[in-house]
Amino acid sequence: MVAETGIYITWVTGAILISIAMIPIFKPPYARISADGFIDMFRRYWAHMIVVFSVYLWKDLLDGLDRVLMANTQLDMTFLVYAIEGDTVLWVQEGLRNDFLDVFMTHFYVMGFMTATFASFVYPIYFDDRHMADRVSLSMFWVYILAIPFYLFLNVKVTGNYVEGMETIAYDLTPEIHNWFNRIDPFTNGMPSLHIGLPFAIWLSMHRWDEDGRWERFRLFLIFFITLTSVSIVYLGIHWFVDIIGGMLVAILAVNITARTHEPIWRVADERLFTRRLARTLDDPSGSMKRTLRSLLGTIDPVKEPGKNQTGALILALMILTGSVLLWDVTHRKISIDEADSPTSASGSGEWLVWVEESEGEVTITAVNVTSEANRTVGGGPWATAPSVVSSVENFVVFDEHRTDYFEHNQESGVLQPIFIVNSDEPIVGIAIPTDSNGGNHLAILSPQNLRLIDALDQSIRIVDLDSNSSVIASSGSLVAIPKTSEAGPLVNITSIESDLTISILLDPRSSERIENSILNSGTSLDFLNSSIVELVMESNWLVATVDVGPFNRTILVDTLSINQTLISNPRWDSSSPSIGEGRVAFLQVTRDDIISTASSSERNNDVYVHELESGETKQYTFDEEVNQAQPQILLERLAWIDLNENGEKELKLFSFTDTIEPRNSLLLQASILAMIPLIFLWTLQSYGIEKITQRV
Repeated sequence: MVAETGIYITWVTGAILISIAMIPIFKPPYARISADGFIDMFRRYWAHMIVVFSVYLWKDLLDGLDRVLMANTQLDMTFLVYAIEGDTVLWVQEGLRNDFLDVFMTHFYVMGFMTATFASFVYPIYFDDRHMADRVSLSMFWVYILAIPFYLFLNVKVTGNYVEGMETIAYDLTPEIHNWFNRIDPFTNGMPSLHIGLPFAIWLSMHRWDEDGRWERFRLFLIFFITLTSVSIVYLGIHWFVDIIGGMLVAILAVNITARTHEPIWRVADERLFTRRLARTLDDPSGSMKRTLRSLLGTIDPVKEPGKNQTGALILALMILTGSVLLWDVTHRKISIDEADSPTSASGSGEWLVWVEESEGEVTITAVNVTSEANRTVGGGPWATAPSVVSSVENFVVFDEHRTDYFEHNQESGVLQPIFIVNSDEPIVGIAIPTDSNGGNHLAILSPQNLRLIDALDQSIRIVDLDSNSSVIASSGSLVAIPKTSEAGPLVNITSIESDLTISILLDPRSSERIENSILNSGTSLDFLNSSIVELVMESNWLVATVDVGPFNRTILVDTLSINQTLISNPRWDSSSPSIGEGRVAFLQVTRDDIISTASSSERNNDVYVHELESGETKQYTFDEEVNQAQPQILLERLAWIDLNENGEKELKLFSFTDTIEPRNSLLLQASILAMIPLIFLWTLQSYGIEKITQRV
């Protein structure tokens, strides 16, 4: 929960104290201030509190659903907003940029919003202004309800993550604030801005229903607050100008709904009526039950003679059912591979996924074609301990410290046997599968002091001496990459198996100067000169390296043609286990509250992230804080990884990047659509009939 961080507690405490301190300034002229008022407001307005604060109970659930929807559907409308606004928000940030404003606006953005909304709700109930409390609390409730569909299905990213040159100042002010925002904000809930929508709805409610001017000073305060908030949310790199307009429009609609609903809602939910009903029930239990039963039976009277409203309700129910089915399928594109009972490791490429299981001292290896779902047991002699697996598109190797089994996938059935087996006296620290210009496969077996290149066709061996001691190797086509350390930082040497030509690429694991200074100011020191490459993968002209910079790892994407480098992991969080293929890079990342925590000491688990090579976007695909993920693998239109829950149980998960609708759900959708046709016709007929009769009368 968000309250676990110290900065959040500071903001909440500050908002409460400021709200209380401002009571003498904004109290109605007739009102008196006393300690009893705080006690009475809980007794008199507990239902109002439930209505307002219920939105916070939904927030974690809805934010989690929003993240899952975004990861599954990529419903991104930011390009439309950018087409309208261009770089206007960037002009504001660059024109006002100031270190003092960075700090002031960040704290105002959070604590100021808490203060305004808290005071707006508490003041009417503290001073027992039920007339205003009824309307303000409902307006706040309806604003949030109306914003939900936008947040789920109209994702608009924050400006600092989209506009080139724009910074997310608030999110990056300090590591603690950065981690807090990353835990509570999906960064796609731009439209509408609730920082504008909520206070504007409160101001509009008071402007509309403050009949004697008792809240005039507070209304002026809200106007000032809304104006300053509008500047801050643009300056901080969070919202677009369109988001401000959206917030105002949602607020106007919420107040209009409140005008229609406040009387029937509070006729039922009024705390005073609850006390009377309770007393009546205790005095006459049987009579109360009879009255309640008659009231419930009365609700079905309209159904006995259905009309326009009942037909409309049925159409709405079918629409909700259809939408729910689509939402279910969209958010359930992740499945478990039942054949994998307790996988220890997995590796995949193209259509094939290979995993290793170890149970009661017995090691089993299975290969599955994720397209045809055909499983094959992998043969070769028994393994004393669980081996490692390295996959290419149509082949893979299984190896331990002194033995390598080479396999090629085929369309046959039965046990898949190795093409050949290589035993080694020297310890094996890594393996890659390069391919020569003729399409012939080779094994690149890395030992501490040399590299053995084995032709898969005739098993001939060529030995290449190394001038560095590395345990990491990767390949793409005929190229083989092996890292080494240097005085300038980590290097990657890329060599062709068909020539002696070698190119060296110096990796730079640094982030922006602002972020590095923020990390340094938090008391964390990063050692870039002594950093080392701990993981390496390649595909085509792309190379992905995980670099150990001291307290944690960073993942870097390198274009080997242009030597352009991109830090794709969050520079403050530990990352690991990269996998590349099909235009995507998958890797693990830990969202840390403590920047210097390590994977073994942190309570936060690894989550799976995917970086799109074409768009340059990085998205999170797992969100369960109680489940640890391992070994993500990019496959053909799929993503696989291993889940490890808090009980130590492991599952192999498979996620589809393409949209899929279950056959049974497809039939349900078809039936709903067909039923819509006569229902819409009936609703039209009923509507016309009512209008015709009315005109005659």
